[in-house]
Amino acid sequence: MKKIFLFVGIIALFSQSVSAKKIKIAGTVNGIKITVKEANKALKQLSKDKKSNWDTLPDEGKIQLIQMLAPSKLIEAKALKSLTRKEKDSALANIWMQKKMSKIKISDKEAKRGYAKLKKMFKQSQSKRKIPSFKSAKNSIKMQLAQEKILKSLLKKARIRLK
Repeated sequence: MKKIFLFVGIIALFSQSVSAKKIKIAGTVNGIKITVKEANKALKQLSKDKKSNWDTLPDEGKIQLIQMLAPSKLIEAKALKSLTRKEKDSALANIWMQKKMSKIKISDKEAKRGYAKLKKMFKQSQSKRKIPSFKSAKNSIKMQLAQEKILKSLLKKARIRLK
């Protein structure tokens, strides 16, 4: 039995060292690792020369790239430490929602129908507030309609039960 545990332990250590070798580290900031993969991704976005990569950068360029990536790593570390679980969940939900909304296309025709409904609601409520023009409200209406589509889709798939 001891031999089996020893064998399993050796395999676990070996697999960890093999997987650790796969991730190449470009640098660190306050002990936070910046991978070569992250550096190459940033370099690709910055560089018009698509052949540039971490390995071909001169040392000065590598230092500049790490310095450029450092602030986001520091902010991420502070956020992870200082935000509550509820705040993290809320931030993730907002990011997810924005990502989904960016993929939904709302036509001007749909937006005009939404605007007409809003005008009707304003009149029915006898609000004294001035209704903005369609041109100035169009983007807000499109965002609202995209949110409504996402929420409708989520609720359609939801299994709500009382206990």
